[in-house]
Amino acid sequence: MNFLAHCLLAWPGQGWIAGGVLGDFVRGRVPESLPSELRAGVRLHRRIDAFSNRLADMKPSIARFDTELRRAAPVLLDIVADHCLALAWPHYADVTLADFTAEVYDALRRFDAYVPDRGRPFIERMIDTDLLARYAEPTVRDPALQYVLSRLRITHLSPKLASLLDAQLSAFVDDFHRYFPKLQAFAAAERQRCLDGGV
Repeated sequence: MNFLAHCLLAWPGQGWIAGGVLGDFVRGRVPESLPSELRAGVRLHRRIDAFSNRLADMKPSIARFDTELRRAAPVLLDIVADHCLALAWPHYADVTLADFTAEVYDALRRFDAYVPDRGRPFIERMIDTDLLARYAEPTVRDPALQYVLSRLRITHLSPKLASLLDAQLSAFVDDFHRYFPKLQAFAAAERQRCLDGGV
């Protein structure tokens, strides 16, 4: 899952939500110096990633990427999933997307002192451009996908990826509706386990 999904799965609670973003930037052992709710949010982020990586319901989406794109498929799917979530937002949240993302940015500002240096430029850009609220827009989705292809040095596959999304976006959305409720149930159970005193 990417940032929008992680934040919704962590909601409510500012520390939990901020951890939904910072979980991608805090490396190694989760520091005990973090505030307890933020620490729990980072741990939840990691557990969601581990769960989604082995979730059988996500395999059909992975299989939609052809052989040349398969190595990048898990990371590309994270971005596609955020796009699907933004498109289907009213189905999964009672609050508007704009109000929700404002809450995310408030949470990140509250825990600004704990943002690792490596994540700060991205998080500042996320807030300044309201990136999360715009994930339904191909003009936001596509540069994020291109960044992944660039990092993996397979930008020559950009036309193939664009064609795939044009042809199969509705199928990706259908897949999302099958696997995201399972991620919601997992995240809720993990959150409750933490609140009950689990680590």
